[in-house]
Amino acid sequence: MYRFALDLQEGIILKRRNRFVMDVLIGDTVVACHCPVTGRIGDLVFDGVPCLISTTNDPRRNTAFTVEAISIDADRQWIGIHQGRANDFVAYCLDTDALPVFPYSKYVEREQVIGTSRLDFKVDGVYMEVKAPLTELFVTPLPRFERRAVTRPIETERLIRHLETLIATLPATKRAVLLYVFLYDAPVFTGNPNRKQDARIRQLIRDAITNGLEIWQVNGELSREGIRLIRCVETTNHFK
Repeated sequence: MYRFALDLQEGIILKRRNRFVMDVLIGDTVVACHCPVTGRIGDLVFDGVPCLISTTNDPRRNTAFTVEAISIDADRQWIGIHQGRANDFVAYCLDTDALPVFPYSKYVEREQVIGTSRLDFKVDGVYMEVKAPLTELFVTPLPRFERRAVTRPIETERLIRHLETLIATLPATKRAVLLYVFLYDAPVFTGNPNRKQDARIRQLIRDAITNGLEIWQVNGELSREGIRLIRCVETTNHFK
């Protein structure tokens, strides 16, 4: 298990003040917490949503707290929302040879600059980009959680840029990996038809698969103590 430096604390999100800050009730105190997702998290209105938060003593931070996970379904499973944490979890799994996508990795490098972009990992010479989709949550929220109507498409320019960068490495490496990470037990992810330029993204992936692009999915179970790997499966055939 990937373990947090300190056990997470449980709280209640009272509101999302802006893209970067959530007001969270911890015990009897309301604290400002960093929100690690600048975009939409499902179609939720954050009013009374249970959460887990981490703490830090970093003096450079505006707040000592970060919202790491939320819970909205009857099973009360935690949904991790921290992209950086997802990358750290992947790094841990690579170091412990827990991922069949790279079962015996020897040389793991992070944050690889390619042109004007960067990719999350380079593993034994093969580039891998990690994505943790959160604009759609694959759970059934309890009725008490308010949801807003989704009227605008999901912006995907950053995804396209990273995907094109990843694909551009194929002529030299003959293999590249797009890894979708869900810090909860999500079904097989095959994309989101509501996103802007979805057809273009799907075509980019289909064309690249013939040249060596692989799609994999990792599901993890998040608790107050850490993250446990549930499964890692190849999903390339779902994108053909």
